[in-house]
Amino acid sequence: MIDRIKVRLFVGILFSCFLSELSAQNRLINNADSLFNQQKYTEALSLYNQVYAEGQASSAMLLKMAFIEDGLGDYAEALYHLDKYYQLSADRNVVGKIEELAESNELEGYQYNDTHYFLALLGKYRTQLLLLLLVIIGSLLVYIMRKSKSGDKPFAAGIIQIMLTVCLLGLNNVNPPMKGIIVATETLLRSGPSAGAEPIEIIAKGHKVKVLERNDVWTKIEWDGQEVFVRNGKLRVI
Repeated sequence: MIDRIKVRLFVGILFSCFLSELSAQNRLINNADSLFNQQKYTEALSLYNQVYAEGQASSAMLLKMAFIEDGLGDYAEALYHLDKYYQLSADRNVVGKIEELAESNELEGYQYNDTHYFLALLGKYRTQLLLLLLVIIGSLLVYIMRKSKSGDKPFAAGIIQIMLTVCLLGLNNVNPPMKGIIVATETLLRSGPSAGAEPIEIIAKGHKVKVLERNDVWTKIEWDGQEVFVRNGKLRVI
């Protein structure tokens, strides 16, 4: 009896802490939105960054952050948050703004096509699709078991179930290539993950690159057809 009371008390404390944290985050977002509406953009951005650091970004918040950063001339951060928004919303309307910013600053890596759109849609609806497939596969399993008990052999249902299971596994493992945006001015690329490695090139901030590997200090990226290394602090992974 005492153990049950302790467990319930522990669960109650955890739930209370969760609600308290959620309430604090909501207050922070509301305060940031209020500052944004008052055109106090730098103050709003500071609060939005706090919320983002806690992993609570919404589509609307990402757009507001990009709007502020664009106005401040920080096009690298603006592109970062616009790209995050695109991944979250699959909103093709934002692609024009991304390409406009990239073109005006002579940046590479911002070509979008139907494959990118499909991956964005997949990211947006992945959870719903997985749940739908699980429900259908489960329903087919029940149907097959019932038919088997009555002596029938539902081959078609079995084949469909196998195909859907393959789709489920594939959908769960499909991930777009990791990308990153250079956010530091005059970023030095090196041939290896070491400060003593041969310098390859100095590039401007804002370029979008393919991320190949990461460790605690260095990130291997693909740039101009070759594999090079950049310090983690110089790049933000999308």
